[in-house]
Amino acid sequence: MPAAEIKKFWEQTRASLAEVDVNATVEQVEETDVFTMEGRIKTRTIYRVIMSSFEGRCIRAWYTVPSGQPPARGWPAIMEVPGYGGTMPLPIHLVQYGYATLSLYPRSQGESLKEWEIEHGTRLVYKITDRDRYYYRGAYMDCVRGLDFLCDRSEVDTDRIGVWGFSQGGGLTLATAALDQRVTAAVVGVPWLCNFPVAAEITTSPYVELHDYLEEHPQEREIVLANLTYFDQLNLADAITCPTIMASSLTDDVHPLNTVMPVFEKIQAMKSIVVYPDLDHEYRTDFTQHGKAWMDRYLR
Repeated sequence: MPAAEIKKFWEQTRASLAEVDVNATVEQVEETDVFTMEGRIKTRTIYRVIMSSFEGRCIRAWYTVPSGQPPARGWPAIMEVPGYGGTMPLPIHLVQYGYATLSLYPRSQGESLKEWEIEHGTRLVYKITDRDRYYYRGAYMDCVRGLDFLCDRSEVDTDRIGVWGFSQGGGLTLATAALDQRVTAAVVGVPWLCNFPVAAEITTSPYVELHDYLEEHPQEREIVLANLTYFDQLNLADAITCPTIMASSLTDDVHPLNTVMPVFEKIQAMKSIVVYPDLDHEYRTDFTQHGKAWMDRYLR
């Protein structure tokens, strides 16, 4: 697929998103205190966020801010996006270091299941023969909508917004950074949604959903792979302009290195990759430390 056509598709998609007002509702749900020798100190406040996204679909997020008054230019912010299971822990450790955080759940995932759930099949193959209705068109725009929310917050420094994700979240992070230059830094752990022509042959979950679909519908293989070129990080990564750190592994058979490395090589911005010799598809504390150091370097 010509790069110009892919770029035009996403420009039109972004324009459609812009026609939908954010309409965010923000409800405080928790305030956490700690006790010190000096007395009680409020450490963070958590809010439930519901907002409108692409094609009017509502999505949900948790928004967590440090206690006290933000600095004069606002807090740096990090948006976290989930793995394919749709769940993720709140990034409290980041709030403790002075980051406002948005834990965003794309449509039909995690908290956003309370707003809408796909009617059939799995997200990876939902409407996969229709480029305009494919699940990840909306999901990518939900991530961009999360940036819209953060940029509307007066306490956030809009010049210092990072995105962080693992597995599916890694793929969503790459897509968000490619489609929206408001992203200042990206942390990407063992990403998927990468190199679909290779991934389509993988028989471990969740790529097996694509493999099996193509086995069951061989007559659709050509159109499916053509549609996926629009959503493949392999074709989006060269648009990333922010510093990006990635992780992969020689032994990850879920999102193998041969799907990840070609995407990494396409990134033209400042970048780094940590390739673990023995990491199964899991998140290492070691890479969390690398990720925080990366955010501290480029968002502080």
